[in-house]
Amino acid sequence: MIKSRFHNMLLLGSVLLVTLFSCQKSNDDDGPKSKSALLTASLWKIASVGADLDKNNTVDLPYPLENCEKDNTLEFKTDGTGISREGATKCDPADPDSENFTWSLKNNETILNIAIPGSFFSGDATIITLNETTMEAYLDITDPDTGTQVRIIFKLIH
Repeated sequence: MIKSRFHNMLLLGSVLLVTLFSCQKSNDDDGPKSKSALLTASLWKIASVGADLDKNNTVDLPYPLENCEKDNTLEFKTDGTGISREGATKCDPADPDSENFTWSLKNNETILNIAIPGSFFSGDATIITLNETTMEAYLDITDPDTGTQVRIIFKLIH
């Protein structure tokens, strides 16, 4: 009798476990996330910036980021707006704590159009890499001092 009751409890427990695990949603079934979903998942920080002199999507001339720049964050919201926030340290105490910006994806999510007032991060940035932890993209900008076009690569991380 005890053996039969134990056997029934074991069988019931096994059925419950199989039912529980078979009903759980697998992350593999979700498929790849859209670039919009990847952008808006969490805050981004600037990891690196540099010039790509030969336009081969690698930095040839790194820009040395100051600590007061490394702690700034960018938040991309799902409605096409965003907030650029100063971190705990400011390069200029007179800088505002945050600034609003707008963004959109274009050309089959290969171009990030971003408009941050007063920043060279404004314009059409071609996305090189975008995943759960990293975004790397480049902007072709005109150097205001020389009038020449320069490719700037920037890398953001979570």
